[in-house]
Amino acid sequence: MTNFLSFRALFNWSRPSDFFLAFVFAPAFDLLFYSFFGRFLSVENEEFYLSGGVTLATCLPALSGGVMSVTSERYYGTLEAFLISPGAFGAGLILRPLPYALFGAVAGFLTLPVGVVLLGVNISGDALPFLLACLLCGALSSAALGMLLGVLALYVRDVFIVINLAVWFLSLALGLFVPPSAYPSWLTTVAHWIPGYHALGAARSVMEGNDPLIENLAIEVIRAAILIGVGVCAIIYYRRQVRHGRTTSLG
Repeated sequence: MTNFLSFRALFNWSRPSDFFLAFVFAPAFDLLFYSFFGRFLSVENEEFYLSGGVTLATCLPALSGGVMSVTSERYYGTLEAFLISPGAFGAGLILRPLPYALFGAVAGFLTLPVGVVLLGVNISGDALPFLLACLLCGALSSAALGMLLGVLALYVRDVFIVINLAVWFLSLALGLFVPPSAYPSWLTTVAHWIPGYHALGAARSVMEGNDPLIENLAIEVIRAAILIGVGVCAIIYYRRQVRHGRTTSLG
């Protein structure tokens, strides 16, 4: 309940329609632009761009929300209370990325039918549950990374620099709209360790009519658990730094 109230409070300042425009229509327009441009250049098929656009719509709000789940405590003046509260460093902290992961999965699932209709991609009904699982796993690992980046953002004043750099690198390295074969070998190697990579691969496998890649989803869940664990340790370390006067809770 605490995580839900914290998630709900973050969006009190804006109407739900504004977020629908930002996290559904904006990725849908990105999807259409890159798919039509790629079709003109005969680079990839529609399934490739649909999976990339849906993954972008999923990971973007999950990653941004994960960052703001930590840094918003500072902007709303509750960071000191958060750091000294014993109840904040338990299951509530571990589950903190979950609402943002669900929000990202919903945004991606709403973008999916838009791409299906406008691009004319046929997806069987049997594949939809697995696609939803791909979105959930990708969103969870992205939100977990966002929470870790949120701790790092406490050391700077402009948190949006951290968010923009993370989103830019995530969009580039995952190969959402550019075939990974066009990337240098070092970037392809790095991409395997980025949240959302294996979920994207599993989604593309299903959209192309191949067998589901269950092991890819397991990798995403394990990666999310590791990132959440590292994020919790980073928050505990930051609290100790504040208590010893080595840093300030004002960032």
